[in-house]
Amino acid sequence: MIAVLNMDLEPVRLVLANEVERIQVCEDRRRASGVLYTVVSVTAPVVRRAMASLVAGDAFGQNGEFLGSASQGEALHLVFRYRPESLLTSRESIYGVDFPHRRAMAERLLAACAETQLPPSLALLLLHNRCVNLSETGEVYFNYFFDLADYRPGRDMAAFCRAAAEKVFALLSAAYEPEAEGQLSRYPRELVAFYKKMQAGGFTTVGAILAAVRAMPDNPEPPHRGLRRLWDRVLAFWAFVRRHSMAIFLTALVCLTLVYAVYQITLRMSAQSAAKENTAYGGMQTIGEVSLMDENE
Repeated sequence: MIAVLNMDLEPVRLVLANEVERIQVCEDRRRASGVLYTVVSVTAPVVRRAMASLVAGDAFGQNGEFLGSASQGEALHLVFRYRPESLLTSRESIYGVDFPHRRAMAERLLAACAETQLPPSLALLLLHNRCVNLSETGEVYFNYFFDLADYRPGRDMAAFCRAAAEKVFALLSAAYEPEAEGQLSRYPRELVAFYKKMQAGGFTTVGAILAAVRAMPDNPEPPHRGLRRLWDRVLAFWAFVRRHSMAIFLTALVCLTLVYAVYQITLRMSAQSAAKENTAYGGMQTIGEVSLMDENE
Protein backbone atom coordinates (compact mmCIF):
# COMPACT_ATOMS: atom_id res chain seq x y z
CA MET A 1 0.00 0.00 0.00
CA ILE A 2 1.29 3.44 -0.95
CA ALA A 3 0.02 6.26 1.23
CA VAL A 4 0.25 9.46 -0.77
CA LEU A 5 -1.88 12.55 -1.43
CA ASN A 6 -4.57 11.46 1.01
CA MET A 7 -4.96 8.20 -0.89
CA ASP A 8 -4.19 4.59 -0.14
CA LEU A 9 -2.92 3.39 -3.50
CA GLU A 10 -2.85 -0.34 -4.02
CA PRO A 11 -0.99 -1.72 -7.02
CA VAL A 12 -3.10 -3.61 -9.55
CA ARG A 13 -0.35 -4.08 -12.13
CA LEU A 14 3.43 -3.84 -12.26
CA VAL A 15 4.64 -2.04 -15.38
CA LEU A 16 8.40 -1.82 -14.82
CA ALA A 17 10.88 -2.69 -12.08
CA ASN A 18 14.63 -2.16 -12.07
CA GLU A 19 17.40 -0.95 -9.79
CA VAL A 20 16.21 2.64 -10.17
CA GLU A 21 12.41 2.51 -9.83
CA ARG A 22 9.16 0.62 -9.80
CA ILE A 23 6.28 1.75 -11.99
CA GLN A 24 2.84 0.48 -11.00
CA VAL A 25 -0.76 1.11 -11.94
CA CYS A 26 -2.71 1.63 -8.73
CA GLU A 27 -6.22 2.23 -7.45
CA ASP A 28 -7.32 4.17 -4.39
CA ARG A 29 -8.72 1.89 -1.70
CA ARG A 30 -10.30 4.82 0.10
CA ARG A 31 -12.62 5.57 -2.79
CA ALA A 32 -14.42 3.12 -5.00
CA SER A 33 -14.22 5.41 -8.01
CA GLY A 34 -12.58 3.02 -10.42
CA VAL A 35 -9.97 5.69 -11.25
CA LEU A 36 -6.45 4.40 -11.79
CA TYR A 37 -3.15 6.14 -11.22
CA THR A 38 0.41 5.68 -12.42
CA VAL A 39 2.87 5.66 -9.52
CA VAL A 40 6.57 6.01 -10.27
CA SER A 41 8.46 4.98 -7.12
CA VAL A 42 12.08 6.14 -7.39
CA THR A 43 14.46 4.24 -5.09
CA ALA A 44 17.98 4.81 -6.49
CA PRO A 45 19.50 7.57 -4.29
CA VAL A 46 21.08 9.62 -7.09
CA VAL A 47 17.98 9.61 -9.28
CA ARG A 48 15.69 10.08 -6.28
CA ARG A 49 17.55 13.24 -5.31
CA ALA A 50 17.41 14.49 -8.90
CA MET A 51 13.64 13.94 -9.06
CA ALA A 52 13.15 15.58 -5.66
CA SER A 53 15.07 18.60 -6.91
CA LEU A 54 12.86 18.81 -9.99
CA VAL A 55 9.71 18.56 -7.86
CA ALA A 56 11.00 21.28 -5.52
CA GLY A 57 11.79 23.47 -8.50
CA ASP A 58 8.24 23.06 -9.84
CA ALA A 59 9.50 21.30 -12.98
CA PHE A 60 6.32 19.17 -12.95
CA GLY A 61 4.02 22.05 -12.09
CA GLN A 62 2.93 22.82 -15.66
CA ASN A 63 2.22 19.19 -16.50
CA GLY A 64 -1.51 18.51 -16.37
CA GLU A 65 -1.10 14.79 -15.71
CA PHE A 66 1.10 15.17 -12.62
CA LEU A 67 -0.89 14.98 -9.38
CA GLY A 68 1.82 15.25 -6.76
CA SER A 69 4.58 13.43 -4.91
CA ALA A 70 5.46 12.07 -1.48
CA SER A 71 8.36 10.33 0.21
CA GLN A 72 7.78 7.04 1.95
CA GLY A 73 10.71 5.13 3.40
CA GLU A 74 13.49 5.08 0.82
CA ALA A 75 11.20 5.83 -2.12
CA LEU A 76 9.98 9.03 -3.73
CA HIS A 77 6.55 8.44 -5.23
CA LEU A 78 5.52 10.47 -8.29
CA VAL A 79 1.81 10.17 -9.02
CA PHE A 80 0.30 10.73 -12.47
CA ARG A 81 -3.10 10.20 -14.01
CA TYR A 82 -3.44 6.87 -15.75
CA ARG A 83 -5.17 6.53 -19.10
CA PRO A 84 -6.16 3.29 -20.83
CA GLU A 85 -3.31 1.84 -22.79
CA SER A 86 -3.82 1.86 -26.53
CA LEU A 87 -0.31 1.77 -27.92
CA LEU A 88 0.41 3.75 -31.03
CA THR A 89 2.62 0.96 -32.33
CA SER A 90 -0.31 -1.49 -32.29
CA ARG A 91 -2.81 0.93 -33.88
CA GLU A 92 -0.54 2.69 -36.31
CA SER A 93 -1.24 0.36 -39.23
CA ILE A 94 -4.99 0.53 -38.60
CA TYR A 95 -5.29 4.30 -38.55
CA GLY A 96 -2.35 5.13 -40.79
CA VAL A 97 -3.97 3.91 -44.00
CA ASP A 98 -2.38 6.64 -46.12
CA PHE A 99 0.01 9.55 -45.87
CA PRO A 100 -2.57 12.19 -44.79
CA HIS A 101 -3.64 9.98 -41.87
CA ARG A 102 -0.03 9.41 -40.85
CA ARG A 103 0.68 13.10 -41.09
CA ALA A 104 -2.29 13.76 -38.79
CA MET A 105 -0.91 11.24 -36.29
CA ALA A 106 2.48 12.92 -36.44
CA GLU A 107 0.91 16.33 -35.80
CA ARG A 108 -0.99 15.00 -32.78
CA LEU A 109 2.14 13.34 -31.43
CA LEU A 110 3.96 16.66 -31.63
CA ALA A 111 1.05 18.42 -29.95
CA ALA A 112 1.24 15.89 -27.09
CA CYS A 113 5.00 16.53 -26.85
CA ALA A 114 4.40 20.26 -26.52
CA GLU A 115 1.74 19.75 -23.87
CA THR A 116 3.91 17.70 -21.52
CA GLN A 117 5.68 20.84 -20.23
CA LEU A 118 8.43 18.69 -18.72
CA PRO A 119 12.20 19.21 -18.77
CA PRO A 120 13.61 17.81 -22.04
CA SER A 121 15.57 15.10 -20.23
CA LEU A 122 12.31 13.70 -18.83
CA ALA A 123 10.07 14.40 -21.82
CA LEU A 124 12.49 12.47 -24.01
CA LEU A 125 11.78 9.30 -22.00
CA LEU A 126 8.09 9.57 -22.88
CA LEU A 127 8.89 8.85 -26.53
CA HIS A 128 9.45 5.18 -25.72
CA ASN A 129 6.88 2.97 -27.43
CA ARG A 130 5.33 1.79 -24.14
CA CYS A 131 4.40 5.39 -23.28
CA VAL A 132 2.83 6.58 -26.54
CA ASN A 133 -0.86 5.87 -27.10
CA LEU A 134 -3.45 6.53 -29.79
CA SER A 135 -7.13 6.76 -28.90
CA GLU A 136 -10.04 5.70 -31.09
CA THR A 137 -10.68 9.37 -31.87
CA GLY A 138 -7.12 9.85 -33.09
CA GLU A 139 -5.74 11.62 -30.03
CA VAL A 140 -2.12 10.86 -29.12
CA TYR A 141 -1.34 10.84 -25.40
CA PHE A 142 1.27 9.55 -22.97
CA ASN A 143 1.24 7.25 -20.00
CA TYR A 144 4.07 8.15 -17.67
CA PHE A 145 5.91 4.86 -17.79
CA PHE A 146 9.30 6.51 -18.26
CA ASP A 147 12.33 4.37 -17.52
CA LEU A 148 14.48 6.51 -15.24
CA ALA A 149 17.38 4.11 -15.69
CA ASP A 150 17.85 5.99 -18.98
CA TYR A 151 17.54 9.42 -17.37
CA ARG A 152 20.39 11.78 -18.30
CA PRO A 153 19.99 15.28 -16.83
CA GLY A 154 22.26 16.85 -19.46
CA ARG A 155 19.90 16.20 -22.36
CA ASP A 156 18.58 19.49 -23.71
CA MET A 157 15.79 20.61 -26.02
CA ALA A 158 17.89 19.85 -29.10
CA ALA A 159 18.20 16.20 -28.03
CA PHE A 160 14.48 15.99 -27.34
CA CYS A 161 13.61 17.53 -30.73
CA ARG A 162 15.97 15.10 -32.47
CA ALA A 163 14.21 12.14 -30.80
CA ALA A 164 10.75 13.57 -31.57
CA ALA A 165 11.71 14.16 -35.20
CA GLU A 166 12.96 10.56 -35.49
CA LYS A 167 9.61 9.35 -34.16
CA VAL A 168 7.79 11.52 -36.69
CA PHE A 169 9.97 10.36 -39.59
CA ALA A 170 9.30 6.73 -38.66
CA LEU A 171 5.55 7.43 -38.73
CA LEU A 172 5.60 9.22 -42.07
CA SER A 173 8.10 7.05 -43.91
CA ALA A 174 6.19 3.86 -43.10
CA ALA A 175 3.70 4.82 -45.82
CA TYR A 176 6.48 4.32 -48.41
CA GLU A 177 8.56 1.60 -46.77
CA PRO A 178 7.49 -1.35 -49.00
CA GLU A 179 8.77 0.46 -52.11
CA ALA A 180 11.68 2.32 -50.52
CA GLU A 181 13.10 -0.74 -48.70
CA GLY A 182 14.91 1.52 -46.27
CA GLN A 183 16.83 3.43 -48.97
CA LEU A 184 16.59 7.15 -48.32
CA SER A 185 16.81 8.11 -52.01
CA ARG A 186 13.58 6.22 -52.71
CA TYR A 187 11.44 8.29 -50.34
CA PRO A 188 9.61 11.45 -51.51
CA ARG A 189 11.85 14.50 -51.59
CA GLU A 190 9.87 16.13 -48.75
CA LEU A 191 10.75 13.22 -46.45
CA VAL A 192 14.35 13.21 -47.63
CA ALA A 193 14.64 16.93 -46.83
CA PHE A 194 13.03 16.34 -43.41
CA TYR A 195 15.45 13.51 -42.64
CA LYS A 196 18.52 15.50 -43.67
CA LYS A 197 17.45 18.47 -41.54
CA MET A 198 16.82 16.13 -38.60
CA GLN A 199 20.26 14.53 -38.98
CA ALA A 200 21.88 17.94 -39.13
CA GLY A 201 20.20 19.03 -35.90
CA GLY A 202 18.10 21.62 -37.72
CA PHE A 203 15.04 21.19 -35.50
CA THR A 204 15.44 23.07 -32.22
CA THR A 205 11.78 23.40 -31.21
CA VAL A 206 8.71 21.20 -31.43
CA GLY A 207 7.00 24.01 -33.32
CA ALA A 208 9.64 23.85 -36.05
CA ILE A 209 9.04 20.11 -36.51
CA LEU A 210 5.28 20.69 -36.61
CA ALA A 211 5.64 23.41 -39.24
CA ALA A 212 7.74 21.11 -41.43
CA VAL A 213 5.17 18.33 -41.17
CA ARG A 214 2.24 20.61 -41.95
CA ALA A 215 4.04 21.95 -45.01
CA MET A 216 4.14 18.50 -46.62
CA PRO A 217 1.60 17.84 -49.40
CA ASP A 218 -1.21 15.33 -49.01
CA ASN A 219 0.35 12.88 -51.43
CA PRO A 220 4.12 13.27 -51.79
CA GLU A 221 5.34 11.28 -54.77
CA PRO A 222 8.43 9.09 -54.45
CA PRO A 223 11.09 9.48 -57.15
CA HIS A 224 10.42 7.56 -60.37
CA ARG A 225 12.66 4.87 -61.83
CA GLY A 226 13.85 3.75 -65.25
CA LEU A 227 12.46 5.56 -68.30
CA ARG A 228 10.05 7.54 -66.14
CA ARG A 229 12.98 8.92 -64.15
CA LEU A 230 14.81 9.82 -67.38
CA TRP A 231 11.69 11.55 -68.68
CA ASP A 232 11.39 13.46 -65.38
CA ARG A 233 14.94 14.69 -65.84
CA VAL A 234 14.16 15.80 -69.40
CA LEU A 235 11.12 17.69 -68.15
CA ALA A 236 13.13 19.21 -65.31
CA PHE A 237 15.82 20.33 -67.78
CA TRP A 238 13.22 21.83 -70.10
CA ALA A 239 11.61 23.65 -67.18
CA PHE A 240 15.03 25.00 -66.20
CA VAL A 241 15.60 26.23 -69.74
CA ARG A 242 12.23 27.98 -69.80
CA ARG A 243 12.82 29.65 -66.43
CA HIS A 244 16.25 30.91 -67.47
CA SER A 245 15.72 31.37 -71.21
CA MET A 246 16.91 35.00 -71.31
CA ALA A 247 20.06 34.26 -69.32
CA ILE A 248 20.80 31.24 -71.52
CA PHE A 249 20.25 33.33 -74.69
CA LEU A 250 22.57 36.10 -73.51
CA THR A 251 25.21 33.61 -72.43
CA ALA A 252 25.06 31.83 -75.78
CA LEU A 253 25.25 35.18 -77.62
CA VAL A 254 28.34 36.23 -75.66
CA CYS A 255 29.98 32.85 -76.28
CA LEU A 256 29.29 33.05 -80.04
CA THR A 257 30.63 36.60 -80.15
CA LEU A 258 33.81 35.54 -78.40
CA VAL A 259 34.26 32.56 -80.72
CA TYR A 260 33.72 34.76 -83.77
CA ALA A 261 36.16 37.35 -82.47
CA VAL A 262 38.83 34.72 -81.85
CA TYR A 263 38.23 33.30 -85.31
CA GLN A 264 38.63 36.72 -86.95
CA ILE A 265 41.80 37.49 -85.02
CA THR A 266 43.28 34.11 -85.96
CA LEU A 267 42.30 34.60 -89.60
CA ARG A 268 43.90 38.05 -89.78
CA MET A 269 47.08 36.86 -88.11
CA SER A 270 47.32 34.03 -90.64
CA ALA A 271 46.78 36.46 -93.55
CA GLN A 272 49.47 38.84 -92.29
CA SER A 273 51.92 35.96 -91.94
CA ALA A 274 51.24 34.79 -95.50
CA ALA A 275 51.66 38.34 -96.88
CA LYS A 276 55.10 38.65 -95.29
CA GLU A 277 56.24 35.41 -96.90
CA ASN A 278 55.02 36.50 -100.36
CA THR A 279 56.77 39.94 -100.30
CA ALA A 280 60.20 38.80 -99.12
CA TYR A 281 62.98 40.83 -101.05
CA GLY A 282 65.77 38.68 -102.48
CA GLY A 283 67.84 41.50 -104.08
CA MET A 284 68.11 42.71 -107.77
CA GLN A 285 69.60 40.19 -110.19
CA THR A 286 69.12 41.93 -113.62
CA ILE A 287 68.64 45.36 -115.10
CA GLY A 288 67.00 44.93 -118.43
CA GLU A 289 69.10 42.36 -120.28
CA VAL A 290 72.20 42.96 -118.18
CA SER A 291 72.76 40.36 -115.49
CA LEU A 292 74.12 41.53 -112.18
CA MET A 293 74.91 38.03 -111.03
CA ASP A 294 78.51 37.11 -110.41
CA GLU A 295 79.84 35.50 -113.60
CA ASN A 296 81.65 32.96 -111.52
CA GLU A 297 78.40 31.65 -110.04
